[in-house]
Amino acid sequence: MVADINSSDSGRMTGARVFVGIVFLILGTSFIASTGVLIYEFASTDWLTVVLAHSHLFLFFPLLGSLGLVAFYLPSVVFTHLYWTNLPGGKVRFSLGIVAIGALSLGVFWWLDAKPRHVWEVSPAALETDKGETLRCTGDGQICQRVPIADALANLRLEAQNRLGLWPFGRNCNVDPLLELPNDLQRQRWCFPAKAMLVGVACCQVQARFAEVIASMQANTTTRSLSGKLDTYFLPLKIFFVLIVIVIGGLLAVWRSKLDEHYQALIPSIERGVIVGAMAMIAWALMDYGYQEVADALFGRWTDGLPIRLSLVVCPWTLLLLFYFLRHLEKYSAIIGQISGAVVAAVYVLRYESVNDWSVLFLGIGASALSIALLVAISFAGVLWIIWPRRSKAASERLSLGV
Repeated sequence: MVADINSSDSGRMTGARVFVGIVFLILGTSFIASTGVLIYEFASTDWLTVVLAHSHLFLFFPLLGSLGLVAFYLPSVVFTHLYWTNLPGGKVRFSLGIVAIGALSLGVFWWLDAKPRHVWEVSPAALETDKGETLRCTGDGQICQRVPIADALANLRLEAQNRLGLWPFGRNCNVDPLLELPNDLQRQRWCFPAKAMLVGVACCQVQARFAEVIASMQANTTTRSLSGKLDTYFLPLKIFFVLIVIVIGGLLAVWRSKLDEHYQALIPSIERGVIVGAMAMIAWALMDYGYQEVADALFGRWTDGLPIRLSLVVCPWTLLLLFYFLRHLEKYSAIIGQISGAVVAAVYVLRYESVNDWSVLFLGIGASALSIALLVAISFAGVLWIIWPRRSKAASERLSLGV
């Protein structure tokens, strides 16, 4: 088998390029449309706070998600061509794999379609009519106030911009009724849904009511937002994107010897795309856990330790890619990159609260205009870094042929 991909090989990859291009175009369009609809719908309110509070859905996908599509385009084309052409039974395995990932995407969507609901799933009109309510908190009949949903979210953004992290405000509300109250729940602390200093037990009751009100508004089709209604279509596509890049990255690592055998000339470009795409997905995991702090502060925390979210799978997946796709670097550079990835993962496991706090400040609800501008610049720079070498190589080839 010839190692380099010649012009006839590239021609045979045309079908794979067209197929992947169409799928990725649909995904990219849905990413931008999802955020665009949200901004349009909440334009008369504080749409930026809504976007940043849920940055893992509405900031990541149109920016770094689109970068991920560009980065994984060539690896996905090679993956498709590899299965369709160079692996025994590849056509059947590829087709069944696509169907399985599509079904899994729907299954994950249905699993995620649960409480607590998101603020953006409530229409702006319903948020404007919400005036809050008075509640009786704790066993002694203390009077608490649930503030309007929009006020609580705005207050959360204000505080997130002026402090590092929100994790102290998401106290664990899952208390064993047969044991004494933890000391943490007996202390007064700022409660965002009440916009007041409350002991933990009282705040948990307000947070539970806050989540209940949002869920009831989301369940009512007349008060559900347009974004919430369209999410039935957009979210499965986002889940499909996450699953497909994880599967493709993992299987390309498994079939690394086949890549060396059939696509040697494309290895540097494939590695570049895989590593850039993996770094983009790490940002998604950080944003996802940044949102977890937002949810804990608004709705209360109901588990101990590190919450298990689906985005956590990105961490071992990225380590796998670092160990398999840094081979084009010099030996010591590759080792440094692999060790660095392992160290970063260890730091996150040991100090996840601090890392999540920084995520809230720079990638989540506390993000400043400068942070957003840097994220946009990084996304565009990443796209250029992916496509420029290919264009430069093509231009060099044309010049050498005298075209």
